[in-house]
Amino acid sequence: MKSKAKAKAEAEEVEAKARPKGKPKTAKAKAESAKSKGESKGEPKAAKAEPKGEPRFAVIEAQGRQFRVAEDEEHIVPNLGKKPGEEIRIERVLLVSDGDGIQVGRPLVEGAVVVMQVVGDEKGDKVIVGTYKRRKKYRRKIGYRDSLTRVKIMGINLPKEDKRGKHGS
Repeated sequence: MKSKAKAKAEAEEVEAKARPKGKPKTAKAKAESAKSKGESKGEPKAAKAEPKGEPRFAVIEAQGRQFRVAEDEEHIVPNLGKKPGEEIRIERVLLVSDGDGIQVGRPLVEGAVVVMQVVGDEKGDKVIVGTYKRRKKYRRKIGYRDSLTRVKIMGINLPKEDKRGKHGS
């Protein structure tokens, strides 16, 4: 006669072979798979190494359009008319977020500046426009490509706050 432990082990083995691969269905099977991976029921999974706080970002307005920018990012904005290598200071900053908090402008954040460097000029995708006048045999097909500027964000500068506080104390 087989012992209960051997019979139970064989039953689990047969059940495991019959079950499709993937996540185990029973709570007991889940606990066993967690133990085999080195986890126990009471211990949470090891947290991934995340950077402390979020990196600083800002929402700016350039050429009538709004962009969410962060340091060391490249963005394509409407043509600014600058040469590659030139630095541009955008003072129309609508919002600034640091790891500590968010400053929302009304309508602009006072003293905040985003410094960008022009990387180069580009052309956008071709837009094809067609026009016609009915019953007049008039048809025209026109292509259009927008002029764009690629910029790299060098830094987001916030105004220095007074150390005395709100009321000068």
